[in-house]
Amino acid sequence: MQKKLLSGIIAIGIAFVITITVLAGGMNYAYAWETLGGARWNGYIQIQACYNDNGNHAKQGYHRFTRQAGPPLDTGRMYTSQATSPQDCTIRSRQDSVWDSPLWGDQYTTRYFYDFVWW
Repeated sequence: MQKKLLSGIIAIGIAFVITITVLAGGMNYAYAWETLGGARWNGYIQIQACYNDNGNHAKQGYHRFTRQAGPPLDTGRMYTSQATSPQDCTIRSRQDSVWDSPLWGDQYTTRYFYDFVWW
């Protein structure tokens, strides 16, 4: 019983820390994660133009997956829809996925990049 209670408290604590970390990033953020035992890479990017991000307002966001070999991959910049003005409070996002290479080594590593276009 005590072991289950301790496990539950630890799980809640970890969930709280992860939630705080995500919320601390504001409304303009991106992240990537693997699924299917590392066989698939997923990426998510989100913007909200009316959010003041250190004096900037995001107009659009994009993310990109690249890999040198095994087979080579370059998705190019995959953009969110564009905000209509710096006061536009619509949350704009996109999520995309790619298959990872089954081969080992630096040249077979799938990489994730993201950035924002500012007003």
